[in-house]
Amino acid sequence: MSAEWIRVHRRKSAAYVLLLLIALGFRLFIALRLPNDDPDDGRIYSQIARNVLEQHVYSHATQPPYDPTLIRLPGYPLLLAAVYAVSGHGNNTAVRVVHAVIDTATCVLIALVAFEWAIDDERRHRSALVALALAAVCPFTAIYVATILTEVPTNFLAVAMVLAATLAFKATTRKRALVFWTVSGLLAGIAVLFRPDSGLFAAAIGGTLMLSAVVGWTRYSGSRFSWIRQGILSAAIFSLAFCLVLVPWTIRNRRLFHVFQPLAPAHAEMPGEFVPRGYLLWVRTWLEDERYVGPALWSLDMKPIHVSDFPAKAFDSPEERERVAALFEKYNHSSGEEEQSDEDQSSTDEDNQDESGDEENQEEEEPQEEPQEPEQAQPEEADVEMTPEIDAGFAQIGQERVAHSRLRYYVVLPLKRAKTLWFNTHSQYYPFDGELLPLEDLDYDIHQQYWLPLFAGLTGIYSLLGVIGGLLLWFSRSADARRWLLLAALLMFLRLGFFATIENPEPRYTVELFPFLIILGSTVGAALRGRASWLTRL
Repeated sequence: MSAEWIRVHRRKSAAYVLLLLIALGFRLFIALRLPNDDPDDGRIYSQIARNVLEQHVYSHATQPPYDPTLIRLPGYPLLLAAVYAVSGHGNNTAVRVVHAVIDTATCVLIALVAFEWAIDDERRHRSALVALALAAVCPFTAIYVATILTEVPTNFLAVAMVLAATLAFKATTRKRALVFWTVSGLLAGIAVLFRPDSGLFAAAIGGTLMLSAVVGWTRYSGSRFSWIRQGILSAAIFSLAFCLVLVPWTIRNRRLFHVFQPLAPAHAEMPGEFVPRGYLLWVRTWLEDERYVGPALWSLDMKPIHVSDFPAKAFDSPEERERVAALFEKYNHSSGEEEQSDEDQSSTDEDNQDESGDEENQEEEEPQEEPQEPEQAQPEEADVEMTPEIDAGFAQIGQERVAHSRLRYYVVLPLKRAKTLWFNTHSQYYPFDGELLPLEDLDYDIHQQYWLPLFAGLTGIYSLLGVIGGLLLWFSRSADARRWLLLAALLMFLRLGFFATIENPEPRYTVELFPFLIILGSTVGAALRGRASWLTRL
Protein backbone atom coordinates (compact mmCIF):
# COMPACT_ATOMS: atom_id res chain seq x y z
CA MET A 1 0.00 0.00 0.00
CA SER A 2 1.80 3.10 -1.27
CA ALA A 3 1.76 6.57 0.24
CA GLU A 4 0.14 7.85 -2.97
CA TRP A 5 -2.76 5.39 -2.61
CA ILE A 6 -3.28 6.42 1.00
CA ARG A 7 -3.25 10.10 0.05
CA VAL A 8 -5.82 9.58 -2.73
CA HIS A 9 -7.98 7.43 -0.46
CA ARG A 10 -8.01 10.06 2.27
CA ARG A 11 -8.88 12.76 -0.22
CA LYS A 12 -11.83 10.75 -1.54
CA SER A 13 -13.02 9.99 1.99
CA ALA A 14 -12.82 13.67 2.90
CA ALA A 15 -14.86 14.57 -0.18
CA TYR A 16 -17.55 12.02 0.72
CA VAL A 17 -17.75 13.27 4.31
CA LEU A 18 -17.90 16.92 3.23
CA LEU A 19 -20.71 16.25 0.77
CA LEU A 20 -22.65 14.27 3.39
CA LEU A 21 -22.33 17.13 5.85
CA ILE A 22 -23.56 19.56 3.19
CA ALA A 23 -26.51 17.29 2.42
CA LEU A 24 -27.48 16.89 6.07
CA GLY A 25 -26.95 20.56 6.92
CA PHE A 26 -29.03 21.72 3.94
CA ARG A 27 -31.90 19.43 4.90
CA LEU A 28 -31.82 20.31 8.57
CA PHE A 29 -31.90 23.99 7.63
CA ILE A 30 -35.00 23.44 5.47
CA ALA A 31 -36.63 21.21 8.08
CA LEU A 32 -36.24 23.74 10.90
CA ARG A 33 -36.54 27.04 9.00
CA LEU A 34 -39.22 26.20 6.40
CA PRO A 35 -41.70 23.92 8.22
CA ASN A 36 -44.97 23.38 6.37
CA ASP A 37 -48.07 21.80 7.91
CA ASP A 38 -50.48 22.99 5.21
CA PRO A 39 -51.03 19.83 3.14
CA ASP A 40 -54.33 18.17 4.05
CA ASP A 41 -52.78 14.75 3.44
CA GLY A 42 -50.29 15.51 6.20
CA ARG A 43 -53.08 16.22 8.67
CA ILE A 44 -54.72 12.89 7.81
CA TYR A 45 -51.47 10.97 8.25
CA SER A 46 -50.81 12.70 11.56
CA GLN A 47 -54.34 12.03 12.83
CA ILE A 48 -54.06 8.33 11.98
CA ALA A 49 -50.72 8.14 13.81
CA ARG A 50 -52.16 9.79 16.92
CA ASN A 51 -55.19 7.50 16.86
CA VAL A 52 -52.91 4.47 16.63
CA LEU A 53 -51.07 5.62 19.74
CA GLU A 54 -53.96 7.04 21.75
CA GLN A 55 -57.02 5.06 20.62
CA HIS A 56 -55.24 1.89 19.46
CA VAL A 57 -57.18 1.94 16.19
CA TYR A 58 -56.13 2.74 12.62
CA SER A 59 -58.56 5.58 12.00
CA HIS A 60 -58.50 9.08 10.53
CA ALA A 61 -61.48 10.23 12.61
CA THR A 62 -61.01 13.25 14.86
CA GLN A 63 -63.64 12.23 17.41
CA PRO A 64 -65.37 9.08 18.68
CA PRO A 65 -66.26 6.43 17.69
CA TYR A 66 -62.95 6.37 15.71
CA ASP A 67 -64.08 3.97 13.01
CA PRO A 68 -61.27 2.10 11.23
CA THR A 69 -60.19 3.36 7.82
CA LEU A 70 -58.47 2.13 4.67
CA ILE A 71 -58.15 5.41 2.76
CA ARG A 72 -54.41 5.62 3.48
CA LEU A 73 -51.81 2.87 3.41
CA PRO A 74 -50.16 2.17 6.77
CA GLY A 75 -46.48 2.74 6.00
CA TYR A 76 -46.21 6.48 6.63
CA PRO A 77 -48.73 6.73 9.52
CA LEU A 78 -46.86 3.97 11.35
CA LEU A 79 -43.57 5.80 10.77
CA LEU A 80 -45.15 8.93 12.24
CA ALA A 81 -46.49 6.91 15.15
CA ALA A 82 -43.00 5.58 15.88
CA VAL A 83 -41.56 9.12 15.88
CA TYR A 84 -44.44 10.45 18.01
CA ALA A 85 -44.03 7.59 20.50
CA VAL A 86 -40.45 8.68 21.15
CA SER A 87 -40.69 12.47 20.81
CA GLY A 88 -44.27 13.25 21.81
CA HIS A 89 -47.61 12.96 20.08
CA GLY A 90 -47.92 15.46 17.25
CA ASN A 91 -44.24 16.50 17.39
CA ASN A 92 -43.78 17.27 13.71
CA THR A 93 -40.45 18.98 14.30
CA ALA A 94 -39.04 15.60 15.27
CA VAL A 95 -40.59 14.12 12.12
CA ARG A 96 -38.84 16.73 10.01
CA VAL A 97 -35.49 15.96 11.59
CA VAL A 98 -36.04 12.26 10.87
CA HIS A 99 -36.95 13.22 7.30
CA ALA A 100 -33.65 15.12 7.01
CA VAL A 101 -31.70 12.05 8.11
CA ILE A 102 -33.64 9.75 5.76
CA ASP A 103 -33.19 12.08 2.80
CA THR A 104 -29.46 12.31 3.51
CA ALA A 105 -29.37 8.52 3.48
CA THR A 106 -31.13 8.67 0.10
CA CYS A 107 -28.23 10.77 -1.18
CA VAL A 108 -25.89 7.97 -0.09
CA LEU A 109 -27.99 5.38 -1.92
CA ILE A 110 -27.98 7.53 -5.07
CA ALA A 111 -24.18 7.63 -4.92
CA LEU A 112 -24.04 3.85 -4.48
CA VAL A 113 -26.25 3.25 -7.52
CA ALA A 114 -24.10 5.65 -9.56
CA PHE A 115 -21.02 3.75 -8.35
CA GLU A 116 -22.51 0.45 -9.56
CA TRP A 117 -23.72 1.87 -12.87
CA ALA A 118 -20.29 3.26 -13.84
CA ILE A 119 -18.91 1.81 -17.05
CA ASP A 120 -15.45 1.05 -15.72
CA ASP A 121 -13.67 0.92 -12.36
CA GLU A 122 -11.72 4.09 -13.08
CA ARG A 123 -14.86 6.22 -13.11
CA ARG A 124 -16.70 4.57 -10.21
CA HIS A 125 -15.70 6.94 -7.42
CA ARG A 126 -15.94 9.89 -9.76
CA SER A 127 -19.53 8.99 -10.67
CA ALA A 128 -20.42 8.43 -7.03
CA LEU A 129 -18.99 11.80 -5.95
CA VAL A 130 -20.78 13.66 -8.76
CA ALA A 131 -24.05 11.92 -7.90
CA LEU A 132 -23.64 12.67 -4.20
CA ALA A 133 -22.92 16.33 -4.97
CA LEU A 134 -25.95 16.69 -7.25
CA ALA A 135 -28.18 14.96 -4.73
CA ALA A 136 -26.85 16.91 -1.75
CA VAL A 137 -27.83 20.29 -3.18
CA CYS A 138 -30.99 19.24 -5.05
CA PRO A 139 -33.69 21.65 -3.81
CA PHE A 140 -36.55 19.73 -5.40
CA THR A 141 -36.30 16.68 -3.15
CA ALA A 142 -34.92 18.49 -0.10
CA ILE A 143 -38.03 20.65 0.47
CA TYR A 144 -40.11 17.61 1.33
CA VAL A 145 -38.24 17.10 4.58
CA ALA A 146 -40.26 20.10 5.83
CA THR A 147 -43.65 18.56 5.02
CA ILE A 148 -45.64 15.75 6.59
CA LEU A 149 -45.89 13.85 3.33
CA THR A 150 -44.63 10.53 1.98
CA GLU A 151 -42.13 11.80 -0.59
CA VAL A 152 -39.01 11.46 1.60
CA PRO A 153 -39.41 7.78 2.60
CA THR A 154 -40.71 6.97 -0.90
CA ASN A 155 -37.55 8.36 -2.50
CA PHE A 156 -35.41 6.40 -0.05
CA LEU A 157 -37.22 3.11 -0.71
CA ALA A 158 -37.33 3.64 -4.49
CA VAL A 159 -33.57 4.14 -4.74
CA ALA A 160 -32.96 1.31 -2.26
CA MET A 161 -34.97 -1.18 -4.34
CA VAL A 162 -33.11 -0.08 -7.48
CA LEU A 163 -29.77 -0.58 -5.73
CA ALA A 164 -30.82 -4.09 -4.64
CA ALA A 165 -31.99 -4.88 -8.19
CA THR A 166 -28.69 -3.56 -9.58
CA LEU A 167 -26.72 -5.86 -7.26
CA ALA A 168 -29.00 -8.74 -8.30
CA PHE A 169 -28.30 -8.07 -11.98
CA LYS A 170 -24.55 -7.98 -11.29
CA ALA A 171 -24.48 -11.02 -9.00
CA THR A 172 -22.04 -13.71 -10.08
CA THR A 173 -23.90 -16.60 -8.46
CA ARG A 174 -27.56 -17.66 -8.63
CA LYS A 175 -27.91 -17.75 -4.84
CA ARG A 176 -26.58 -14.23 -4.44
CA ALA A 177 -28.85 -12.99 -7.24
CA LEU A 178 -31.95 -14.52 -5.66
CA VAL A 179 -31.10 -12.98 -2.29
CA PHE A 180 -30.91 -9.52 -3.82
CA TRP A 181 -34.10 -10.08 -5.83
CA THR A 182 -35.83 -10.99 -2.59
CA VAL A 183 -34.53 -7.84 -0.90
CA SER A 184 -35.57 -5.71 -3.86
CA GLY A 185 -39.08 -7.22 -3.84
CA LEU A 186 -39.48 -6.67 -0.12
CA LEU A 187 -38.36 -3.05 -0.47
CA ALA A 188 -40.79 -2.56 -3.36
CA GLY A 189 -43.64 -3.90 -1.23
CA ILE A 190 -42.71 -1.63 1.67
CA ALA A 191 -42.54 1.33 -0.72
CA VAL A 192 -46.09 0.57 -1.88
CA LEU A 193 -47.21 0.67 1.76
CA PHE A 194 -46.05 4.31 1.75
CA ARG A 195 -47.34 5.30 -1.70
CA PRO A 196 -49.41 2.94 -3.88
CA ASP A 197 -47.93 4.39 -7.08
CA SER A 198 -44.55 3.00 -6.00
CA GLY A 199 -45.77 -0.15 -7.70
CA LEU A 200 -44.71 1.56 -10.92
CA PHE A 201 -41.09 1.32 -9.77
CA ALA A 202 -41.59 -2.40 -9.17
CA ALA A 203 -43.08 -2.71 -12.65
CA ALA A 204 -40.02 -0.95 -14.12
CA ILE A 205 -37.67 -3.36 -12.37
CA GLY A 206 -39.73 -6.38 -13.43
CA GLY A 207 -39.89 -5.13 -17.02
CA THR A 208 -36.13 -4.64 -17.13
CA LEU A 209 -35.60 -8.10 -15.69
CA MET A 210 -37.73 -9.83 -18.32
CA LEU A 211 -36.43 -7.75 -21.24
CA SER A 212 -32.87 -8.51 -20.13
CA ALA A 213 -33.68 -12.21 -20.13
CA VAL A 214 -35.14 -11.99 -23.64
CA VAL A 215 -32.14 -10.04 -24.95
CA GLY A 216 -29.78 -12.56 -23.34
CA TRP A 217 -31.71 -15.38 -24.97
CA THR A 218 -31.45 -13.86 -28.44
CA ARG A 219 -27.85 -12.67 -28.14
CA TYR A 220 -26.04 -15.72 -26.77
CA SER A 221 -26.00 -19.03 -28.61
CA GLY A 222 -25.07 -21.28 -25.70
CA SER A 223 -27.71 -22.50 -23.23
CA ARG A 224 -30.27 -19.96 -24.40
CA PHE A 225 -33.12 -21.30 -22.32
CA SER A 226 -31.11 -20.82 -19.14
CA TRP A 227 -31.55 -17.06 -19.61
CA ILE A 228 -35.33 -17.40 -19.75
CA ARG A 229 -35.42 -19.84 -16.83
CA GLN A 230 -33.24 -17.56 -14.74
CA GLY A 231 -35.33 -14.55 -15.68
CA ILE A 232 -38.61 -16.28 -14.80
CA LEU A 233 -37.23 -17.53 -11.49
CA SER A 234 -35.88 -14.11 -10.56
CA ALA A 235 -39.16 -12.43 -11.52
CA ALA A 236 -41.11 -14.97 -9.48
CA ILE A 237 -38.95 -14.41 -6.38
CA PHE A 238 -39.18 -10.63 -6.80
CA SER A 239 -42.97 -10.75 -7.25
CA LEU A 240 -43.52 -13.14 -4.36
CA ALA A 241 -41.51 -10.97 -1.97
CA PHE A 242 -43.39 -7.89 -3.22
CA CYS A 243 -46.81 -9.46 -2.67
CA LEU A 244 -45.84 -10.94 0.70
CA VAL A 245 -45.48 -7.48 2.22
CA LEU A 246 -49.04 -6.55 1.17
CA VAL A 247 -50.70 -9.67 2.59
CA PRO A 248 -51.34 -8.42 6.18
CA TRP A 249 -52.94 -5.17 4.97
CA THR A 250 -55.07 -7.07 2.43
CA ILE A 251 -56.27 -9.56 5.06
CA ARG A 252 -57.07 -6.75 7.49
CA ASN A 253 -59.20 -4.94 4.90
CA ARG A 254 -60.99 -8.15 3.96
CA ARG A 255 -61.86 -8.93 7.55
CA LEU A 256 -62.92 -5.42 8.55
CA PHE A 257 -64.53 -4.10 5.38
CA HIS A 258 -65.24 -7.30 3.38
CA VAL A 259 -63.42 -5.99 0.32
CA PHE A 260 -60.31 -7.06 -1.56
CA GLN A 261 -58.17 -3.95 -1.17
CA PRO A 262 -54.40 -4.60 -1.21
CA LEU A 263 -53.72 -0.90 -1.86
CA ALA A 264 -55.47 2.34 -0.94
CA PRO A 265 -58.60 3.23 -2.96
CA ALA A 266 -57.83 5.40 -5.97
CA HIS A 267 -60.05 8.24 -4.73
CA ALA A 268 -59.51 7.74 -0.99
CA GLU A 269 -63.08 6.53 -0.53
CA MET A 270 -64.43 4.16 2.06
CA PRO A 271 -66.33 1.05 0.86
CA GLY A 272 -69.72 2.06 -0.51
CA GLU A 273 -68.87 5.76 -0.54
CA PHE A 274 -70.01 7.71 -3.59
CA VAL A 275 -67.28 8.81 -6.01
CA PRO A 276 -68.19 11.39 -8.70
CA ARG A 277 -66.55 9.50 -11.53
CA GLY A 278 -68.60 11.30 -14.16
CA TYR A 279 -67.42 14.69 -12.93
CA LEU A 280 -63.81 13.44 -12.82
CA LEU A 281 -64.17 12.22 -16.41
CA TRP A 282 -65.34 15.68 -17.47
CA VAL A 283 -62.36 17.27 -15.69
CA ARG A 284 -59.96 14.90 -17.47
CA THR A 285 -61.29 16.05 -20.83
CA TRP A 286 -59.75 19.51 -20.43
CA LEU A 287 -57.53 19.94 -17.35
CA GLU A 288 -53.86 19.97 -18.34
CA ASP A 289 -52.03 21.98 -15.66
CA GLU A 290 -52.13 22.36 -11.90
CA ARG A 291 -53.58 25.89 -11.76
CA TYR A 292 -57.11 24.48 -12.09
CA VAL A 293 -56.62 21.47 -9.79
CA GLY A 294 -57.67 23.47 -6.73
CA PRO A 295 -60.86 25.04 -8.16
CA ALA A 296 -61.94 21.87 -9.99
CA LEU A 297 -61.02 19.13 -7.51
CA TRP A 298 -60.04 20.26 -4.05
CA SER A 299 -63.07 22.59 -3.83
CA LEU A 300 -65.48 19.74 -4.62
CA ASP A 301 -68.05 19.24 -1.85
CA MET A 302 -66.23 21.93 0.12
CA LYS A 303 -66.96 25.23 -1.64
CA PRO A 304 -69.24 26.58 -4.36
CA ILE A 305 -67.91 26.07 -7.89
CA HIS A 306 -68.83 28.36 -10.77
CA VAL A 307 -68.46 27.90 -14.49
CA SER A 308 -66.43 31.13 -14.60
CA ASP A 309 -63.70 29.38 -12.58
CA PHE A 310 -62.67 27.41 -15.66
CA PRO A 311 -61.03 28.36 -18.99
CA ALA A 312 -62.70 28.39 -22.39
CA LYS A 313 -60.96 25.11 -23.34
CA ALA A 314 -63.21 23.32 -20.83
CA PHE A 315 -66.13 23.76 -23.23
CA ASP A 316 -66.52 22.80 -26.87
CA SER A 317 -69.46 25.12 -27.50
CA PRO A 318 -71.57 27.84 -25.84
CA GLU A 319 -74.37 25.28 -25.46
CA GLU A 320 -72.04 22.93 -23.58
CA ARG A 321 -70.95 25.78 -21.33
CA GLU A 322 -74.58 26.49 -20.47
CA ARG A 323 -75.16 22.82 -19.62
CA VAL A 324 -72.14 22.84 -17.31
CA ALA A 325 -73.30 26.10 -15.73
CA ALA A 326 -76.73 24.58 -15.05
CA LEU A 327 -75.12 21.56 -13.36
CA PHE A 328 -72.96 23.78 -11.17
CA GLU A 329 -76.03 25.83 -10.29
CA LYS A 330 -77.68 22.65 -8.99
CA TYR A 331 -74.47 21.72 -7.15
CA ASN A 332 -74.23 25.14 -5.50
CA HIS A 333 -77.90 25.28 -4.50
CA SER A 334 -78.86 21.75 -3.60
CA SER A 335 -81.65 23.05 -1.28
CA GLY A 336 -82.49 26.09 -3.40
CA GLU A 337 -85.88 24.81 -4.54
CA GLU A 338 -87.20 24.57 -0.99
CA GLU A 339 -85.96 28.04 -0.17
CA GLN A 340 -87.58 29.45 -3.30
CA SER A 341 -90.94 27.84 -2.52
CA ASP A 342 -90.85 29.23 1.01
CA GLU A 343 -90.17 32.72 -0.33
CA ASP A 344 -93.04 32.42 -2.84
CA GLN A 345 -95.44 31.31 -0.11
CA SER A 346 -94.48 34.19 2.20
CA SER A 347 -94.90 36.74 -0.60
CA THR A 348 -98.37 35.33 -1.38
CA ASP A 349 -99.41 35.65 2.26
CA GLU A 350 -98.24 39.24 2.32
CA ASP A 351 -100.22 40.13 -0.82
CA ASN A 352 -103.42 38.75 0.72
CA GLN A 353 -103.20 40.97 3.77
CA ASP A 354 -104.94 44.34 4.03
CA GLU A 355 -102.23 46.58 5.28
CA SER A 356 -102.24 50.22 6.22
CA GLY A 357 -99.89 52.80 4.81
CA ASP A 358 -97.72 52.57 7.91
CA GLU A 359 -97.48 48.84 7.53
CA GLU A 360 -96.46 49.26 3.91
CA ASN A 361 -93.70 51.59 5.01
CA GLN A 362 -92.61 48.98 7.50
CA GLU A 363 -92.48 46.36 4.78
CA GLU A 364 -90.37 48.68 2.69
CA GLU A 365 -87.91 49.02 5.51
CA GLU A 366 -87.48 45.30 5.99
CA PRO A 367 -85.84 44.71 2.61
CA GLN A 368 -83.30 47.37 3.59
CA GLU A 369 -81.95 44.95 6.19
CA GLU A 370 -81.99 41.89 3.95
CA PRO A 371 -78.90 42.83 1.90
CA GLN A 372 -76.92 42.41 5.14
CA GLU A 373 -78.03 38.78 5.39
CA PRO A 374 -75.55 37.23 2.93
CA GLU A 375 -73.43 36.60 6.03
CA GLN A 376 -76.22 34.30 7.24
CA ALA A 377 -76.81 32.84 3.76
CA GLN A 378 -73.17 31.78 3.36
CA PRO A 379 -73.49 28.56 5.36
CA GLU A 380 -76.35 27.56 3.04
CA GLU A 381 -74.19 28.28 -0.03
CA ALA A 382 -71.32 26.30 1.52
CA ASP A 383 -73.64 23.31 1.95
CA VAL A 384 -72.83 22.11 -1.56
CA GLU A 385 -73.13 18.56 -2.80
CA MET A 386 -72.15 16.61 -5.89
CA THR A 387 -75.11 14.23 -6.16
CA PRO A 388 -75.33 11.13 -8.37
CA GLU A 389 -77.83 12.98 -10.57
CA ILE A 390 -75.47 15.92 -11.14
CA ASP A 391 -72.56 13.53 -11.62
CA ALA A 392 -74.50 11.68 -14.31
CA GLY A 393 -74.94 14.97 -16.15
CA PHE A 394 -71.19 15.58 -16.09
CA ALA A 395 -70.57 11.98 -17.20
CA GLN A 396 -72.73 12.53 -20.28
CA ILE A 397 -70.88 15.73 -21.18
CA GLY A 398 -67.52 14.04 -20.56
CA GLN A 399 -68.40 11.11 -22.81
CA GLU A 400 -69.52 13.49 -25.54
CA ARG A 401 -66.23 15.39 -25.31
CA VAL A 402 -64.22 12.17 -25.52
CA ALA A 403 -66.22 11.05 -28.56
CA HIS A 404 -65.80 14.49 -30.13
CA SER A 405 -61.99 14.22 -30.04
CA ARG A 406 -60.41 10.97 -28.93
CA LEU A 407 -57.02 12.22 -30.09
CA ARG A 408 -57.28 15.15 -27.69
CA TYR A 409 -58.32 12.95 -24.76
CA TYR A 410 -55.91 10.04 -25.26
CA VAL A 411 -52.86 11.76 -26.76
CA VAL A 412 -52.81 15.55 -26.70
CA LEU A 413 -53.93 16.13 -23.11
CA PRO A 414 -51.63 13.44 -21.60
CA LEU A 415 -48.67 14.95 -23.46
CA LYS A 416 -49.54 18.41 -22.16
CA ARG A 417 -49.90 17.07 -18.62
CA ALA A 418 -46.53 15.32 -18.93
CA LYS A 419 -44.99 18.62 -20.01
CA THR A 420 -46.58 20.36 -17.03
CA LEU A 421 -45.36 17.68 -14.63
CA TRP A 422 -41.78 17.72 -15.91
CA PHE A 423 -41.10 21.36 -16.73
CA ASN A 424 -42.70 22.89 -13.68
CA THR A 425 -40.47 25.04 -11.45
CA HIS A 426 -40.95 22.41 -8.70
CA SER A 427 -41.04 25.19 -6.11
CA GLN A 428 -44.02 23.78 -4.25
CA TYR A 429 -43.84 24.25 -0.44
CA TYR A 430 -41.17 26.93 -0.71
CA PRO A 431 -42.23 30.43 0.44
CA PHE A 432 -41.95 31.64 -3.17
CA ASP A 433 -44.06 28.85 -4.66
CA GLY A 434 -45.75 29.81 -7.92
CA GLU A 435 -45.72 29.64 -11.70
CA LEU A 436 -43.07 31.34 -13.78
CA LEU A 437 -45.39 32.34 -16.61
CA PRO A 438 -46.84 34.80 -17.28
CA LEU A 439 -43.97 36.96 -16.06
CA GLU A 440 -46.23 39.92 -15.29
CA ASP A 441 -47.99 37.87 -12.60
CA LEU A 442 -44.83 37.26 -10.57
CA ASP A 443 -45.04 38.36 -6.93
CA TYR A 444 -42.14 40.71 -6.29
CA ASP A 445 -42.87 40.83 -2.55
CA ILE A 446 -41.72 37.21 -2.13
CA HIS A 447 -38.97 37.59 -4.78
CA GLN A 448 -40.48 35.19 -7.31
CA GLN A 449 -38.69 37.13 -10.06
CA TYR A 450 -35.41 35.65 -8.77
CA TRP A 451 -36.34 32.26 -7.34
CA LEU A 452 -38.70 30.91 -10.00
CA PRO A 453 -36.33 31.49 -12.96
CA LEU A 454 -33.58 29.89 -10.88
CA PHE A 455 -35.68 26.83 -10.15
CA ALA A 456 -36.82 26.58 -13.76
CA GLY A 457 -33.17 26.74 -14.82
CA LEU A 458 -32.18 24.05 -12.30
CA THR A 459 -34.97 21.81 -13.59
CA GLY A 460 -33.55 22.25 -17.09
CA ILE A 461 -30.00 21.52 -15.92
CA TYR A 462 -30.92 18.31 -14.09
CA SER A 463 -33.01 17.22 -17.09
CA LEU A 464 -30.22 17.99 -19.56
CA LEU A 465 -27.67 16.11 -17.47
CA GLY A 466 -30.00 13.13 -17.34
CA VAL A 467 -30.50 13.12 -21.12
CA ILE A 468 -26.77 13.45 -21.88
CA GLY A 469 -25.97 10.78 -19.28
CA GLY A 470 -28.47 8.44 -20.95
CA LEU A 471 -26.85 9.04 -24.32
CA LEU A 472 -23.41 8.31 -22.89
CA LEU A 473 -24.66 5.02 -21.45
CA TRP A 474 -26.17 4.08 -24.80
CA PHE A 475 -23.10 4.92 -26.89
CA SER A 476 -20.77 3.16 -24.47
CA ARG A 477 -21.87 -0.03 -26.29
CA SER A 478 -21.84 -1.89 -22.99
CA ALA A 479 -24.70 -4.34 -22.44
CA ASP A 480 -24.77 -3.51 -18.72
CA ALA A 481 -24.83 0.24 -19.38
CA ARG A 482 -27.73 -0.11 -21.78
CA ARG A 483 -29.58 -2.19 -19.23
CA TRP A 484 -29.16 0.62 -16.67
CA LEU A 485 -30.45 3.05 -19.26
CA LEU A 486 -33.49 0.86 -19.89
CA LEU A 487 -34.14 0.59 -16.15
CA ALA A 488 -33.84 4.35 -15.64
CA ALA A 489 -36.12 5.07 -18.60
CA LEU A 490 -38.79 2.71 -17.30
CA LEU A 491 -38.49 4.06 -13.76
CA MET A 492 -39.11 7.60 -14.96
CA PHE A 493 -41.45 7.29 -17.92
CA LEU A 494 -43.84 4.70 -16.49
CA ARG A 495 -44.44 7.08 -13.60
CA LEU A 496 -44.65 10.16 -15.79
CA GLY A 497 -47.00 8.42 -18.21
CA PHE A 498 -49.30 7.23 -15.45
CA PHE A 499 -49.66 10.64 -13.81
CA ALA A 500 -50.17 12.25 -17.21
CA THR A 501 -53.42 10.29 -17.55
CA ILE A 502 -55.07 11.34 -14.28
CA GLU A 503 -57.11 14.46 -13.59
CA ASN A 504 -54.76 16.11 -11.06
CA PRO A 505 -51.29 16.62 -12.61
CA GLU A 506 -49.50 17.91 -9.50
CA PRO A 507 -45.74 18.29 -10.06
CA ARG A 508 -44.96 16.88 -6.60
CA TYR A 509 -45.85 13.46 -8.00
CA THR A 510 -42.74 13.58 -10.18
CA VAL A 511 -40.23 14.59 -7.51
CA GLU A 512 -39.32 10.89 -7.34
CA LEU A 513 -37.81 11.22 -10.82
CA PHE A 514 -34.95 13.46 -9.72
CA PRO A 515 -32.87 10.74 -7.99
CA PHE A 516 -32.74 8.82 -11.27
CA LEU A 517 -31.96 11.94 -13.29
CA ILE A 518 -29.09 12.53 -10.88
CA ILE A 519 -27.79 8.99 -11.31
CA LEU A 520 -27.80 9.38 -15.08
CA GLY A 521 -26.29 12.86 -14.80
CA SER A 522 -23.39 11.57 -12.72
CA THR A 523 -22.18 9.78 -15.83
CA VAL A 524 -21.65 13.15 -17.50
CA GLY A 525 -19.43 14.46 -14.70
CA ALA A 526 -17.40 11.27 -14.67
CA ALA A 527 -16.93 11.32 -18.45
CA LEU A 528 -15.89 14.96 -18.60
CA ARG A 529 -13.04 14.39 -16.19
CA GLY A 530 -11.90 11.22 -17.86
CA ARG A 531 -10.89 10.47 -21.39
CA ALA A 532 -13.15 11.88 -24.09
CA SER A 533 -13.54 8.47 -25.77
CA TRP A 534 -17.26 8.36 -25.05
CA LEU A 535 -17.84 11.83 -26.41
CA THR A 536 -16.05 11.06 -29.65
CA ARG A 537 -18.53 8.27 -30.37
CA LEU A 538 -21.54 10.64 -30.32
